Amino acid sequence: MERYEQRAPERAHNKALIAEAGPGAADSPQRRDAFVNRVEGMKALRNIRTRRDLPFGIERRMGATLDFDEMAPNAAARKAGRSVARIVEQGGPGTEAQGFATGFLVAPDLLITNWHVFQGRGDARGCAAHFLYERSERGVERGVTFELEPSRFFVSDERLDFAILAVAPRSNEGSDLASMGQNTLVEAMPKILKGQPVHIIQHPEGRPKQYAISQNRLVDILEEGFLQYETDTLEGSSGSPAFSDRWELVALHHASIPQMRDGRALALDGTPWFKEMGDDRVHWIANEGVRISAIVSHLRSARLPDRSEQDILEDLLATTGDPVAEAMEIIQPQSLETLGNAIKRGGTMAGMTVTFTGPVTINVNVAGTPAADASTSSTSRTVAFAVERSIRFDPDYDLRKGYSPSFLDEEGEIVVPVPSVQPDRIEEMLKGEDGKPLVLKYHHFELMMNKPRRLQMWSAANVDYDPTRKTDKDREEWGRDRWIPDPRIPAICQVFDADFYKPAGNIDRGHIVRREDNEWGDDEREIEFANSDTFHWTNCTPQHEAFNQSTPGRNDKTYKGMEGVWGAFENHIQQSRRDGDTKACLLAGPILASDDPRKDFGRGEIQYPIRFWKVVCVVDRTAPKPELKAYGFILSQRAVVDRFGIERFGPGRFDKYQVSLSEIAKEAGLVFEDALLQADTLSGQLSVRLASPRDIAGL
Repeated sequence: MERYEQRAPERAHNKALIAEAGPGAADSPQRRDAFVNRVEGMKALRNIRTRRDLPFGIERRMGATLDFDEMAPNAAARKAGRSVARIVEQGGPGTEAQGFATGFLVAPDLLITNWHVFQGRGDARGCAAHFLYERSERGVERGVTFELEPSRFFVSDERLDFAILAVAPRSNEGSDLASMGQNTLVEAMPKILKGQPVHIIQHPEGRPKQYAISQNRLVDILEEGFLQYETDTLEGSSGSPAFSDRWELVALHHASIPQMRDGRALALDGTPWFKEMGDDRVHWIANEGVRISAIVSHLRSARLPDRSEQDILEDLLATTGDPVAEAMEIIQPQSLETLGNAIKRGGTMAGMTVTFTGPVTINVNVAGTPAADASTSSTSRTVAFAVERSIRFDPDYDLRKGYSPSFLDEEGEIVVPVPSVQPDRIEEMLKGEDGKPLVLKYHHFELMMNKPRRLQMWSAANVDYDPTRKTDKDREEWGRDRWIPDPRIPAICQVFDADFYKPAGNIDRGHIVRREDNEWGDDEREIEFANSDTFHWTNCTPQHEAFNQSTPGRNDKTYKGMEGVWGAFENHIQQSRRDGDTKACLLAGPILASDDPRKDFGRGEIQYPIRFWKVVCVVDRTAPKPELKAYGFILSQRAVVDRFGIERFGPGRFDKYQVSLSEIAKEAGLVFEDALLQADTLSGQLSVRLASPRDIAGL
């Protein structure tokens, strides 16, 4: 981020020159001359065929109005994209792997991605490279999956944000990795000029391969080893290859850059951005990639302690030279024009026999352009510099234990049973193979899904606020938030971003089981996976930001002075359990009423809930014998929805009511067991009363 801000005057000057005189006008005469010589060399050597396998695309002029597309725009793009893979976490049997980043082959069995994706060998264990997951004329191809082998080879650098690691030679399906091709790390410069397009092949959001090939100018070239460009990327694009318009590899994509003012990132509306808003509200203005020349320069100075890994590295470095420059050393002093004519005739020259097996582009490296010094500068670590490392999920769903009814009492004398569903609504529930309502178990919580509504009916969570079972890690240290489908149930039974959350405007992806509540455990691994499990779409419901966030005015001045009721309520629960007994059982869910409003944003009609319920269960240890206490609440966003609609919410006040559990059961279509009904502090009361913060704080 500091790199981008410091060069604002140079970048503005570059854009003005490019607008007036076209691409290259902002480069030095020496760089332009070197680039022209390189291009002329390519033209002279175009379509030659050689025994050597040169991993470059066919030179072809790209159209100015090509769209971002899942289909490769031409043969060169298709060839360059073949070695690009979706990086996935491998799930257990019967589950679908989840994609979270991108990578590509740079040698027959080596893949490159970002350091922030794999900071160490351990981060890559259990992960794989999923190739050919892309759209074809037949539809989306399933692709082939090769396991990563970080124990065999792994080298990385934090400043240049790259990691290179080994890949298994054969896929889980029996395919040969050699058939995937590669994009070699050629150190030669210059390959691109300011103002020219930067094409990126990526797996955004873990989806099938996509080609970003429009509105993609290169805006700056930094000597410390980075390129900055306007090419579009999405979450999951970390580790994507960036190409010139001739499909030469020029950079490793690694980060996005927001609009800044007074050292603060700005939101889309021009106001200061806060992390609670989410990354999709940032005003992104550029992306940044690491120059291939800088990566190669760093690798040349690397010394690995393991001899076998050093040998692999040296083999990799042996492929980074410019093949045209090598050819020019052989054929000097004969001219490129003479060589071109000889090639057209298919003959020999200076005793060198030239045979060809396919169309390639060979690049001429012009002397006098030194490699960038990879030892200068440093990467900004501010939150606004948005590297795309995402949270990790436990791939083994069979090991999730779910919710424990006896969590509050180790002796088992006090239990908090989960609710069941009223008989007249049992047909709405998503069912398992046994025909019974399916219970989806996660770390520390479980839930049931309402199939036609595509939202949960209820959830039950065990919560422990004991500081010794929490972590000192900041939320960002787990990686950026990433919502994923539960692979155990059909996608059609879950509501996704594009279905509702994004087109609805100021709608939050509202957790029912709160991330902070579930982020606890006996070790870092348990805490991390418990944190991640709350980001399944099954745990998400549409909630207005002024309802979901405890202090929405911090992010939007429209809500200045407002208290987001759902968020504030969750905070009160947490604060009440800080001292003494830190445990609680939380039962919660949306009230899925038949008269809930409906909206279709083009992907099918969805009914969204207006009211939400929560039951807080704790043990009162002040009595002669420990006694279970249950507090039930219904929280409504009716006033705001009625007044402002869902596509643009405004400020408003929500009423907060404490109600009896019998009232919640009636409204939500549930049945609570007698143990809970007897523990209800409003047992037998159907009338409601306003619940003050004092009520909640006293839980």
